[in-house]
Amino acid sequence: MSCLICQSINCSVIRGTLRNDIKRDVLQCNDCSFVFLRVLPEGTKAYYEQETYRKKHGPDLTKESTCQDVFDTYFPFQGTIIKSMGDLLKPETKVLDVGCSTGHFLAALEGKVGTRVGVELSQDEVQYCQKTHNFPVYGESIETVNIPEGPFDIVTSFQVVEHVDNPVEFLMNLGKHMKDDGTLYIELPNLDDVLLSLYDIPEYADFYYREPHLSYFSKKTLEDLVDKAGFEGVVGNVQRYNIFNHLQWQMNGSPQNNFTIGNRETFLEENNNPATAKFNQFFKRMDEEYKALVEKNFLGESLTFTGKKK
Repeated sequence: MSCLICQSINCSVIRGTLRNDIKRDVLQCNDCSFVFLRVLPEGTKAYYEQETYRKKHGPDLTKESTCQDVFDTYFPFQGTIIKSMGDLLKPETKVLDVGCSTGHFLAALEGKVGTRVGVELSQDEVQYCQKTHNFPVYGESIETVNIPEGPFDIVTSFQVVEHVDNPVEFLMNLGKHMKDDGTLYIELPNLDDVLLSLYDIPEYADFYYREPHLSYFSKKTLEDLVDKAGFEGVVGNVQRYNIFNHLQWQMNGSPQNNFTIGNRETFLEENNNPATAKFNQFFKRMDEEYKALVEKNFLGESLTFTGKKK
């Protein structure tokens, strides 16, 4: 099969298995270095519209997550993302979040922007949003959905690009819902994640490559992607999982049980012991310094792109 970025047929298989020992080829383009899964004949749209995805993949590795579980897990951590977007978010801003899941990002924007709209393929999550939130969420693909609230000042998509069959077409379709001077903001996993590229932990590689993630981007291949899709801007890097998550991988070769543990900033439960606060302050400083070092070397878990249409 050919590379989705440069169309080269000069590709090599670099792995034959995914998480949970699923047999499927991971390929790398020998010309542009883009990494991707061998495409399945049936495609992926139905995979996300049905219940299969959340039964296998959720924020807690020990159980199947309900929509409420997903919202409750991710909502407390949206402030960091909002802060990183800086002056993009204004009281009059119209925001479209594509792949909005349970609406946790849009819910966190309440009172910060003018218009909030979501698009999501999981029908369970669409129904949850429609029952729970006071903003519209459309349950169709971005290629066909009609959104009367548009066009938008900002279109966001968090941890979604890696899931789509054709990332170039996906970004181009995001652009159709943006104002001419609108901004695209996306986040997606970084193939140069420090656990893979520097620490070279085999168990993490076995965990990292997974069935729902069809594409794996480095800074270079993300720059190639957005350029081909008609955007220009800046690729950035973020590390949100804490240093103890990485120590867990280094020492035990396994993940922590859930997202909350891996992303928390308070490491000891507050109590009456006067030493607790001091230790928490120490751990937080250490964690912040570690994350800054990881990001400086572009080895953080996720890449970001902030840009506009050419």
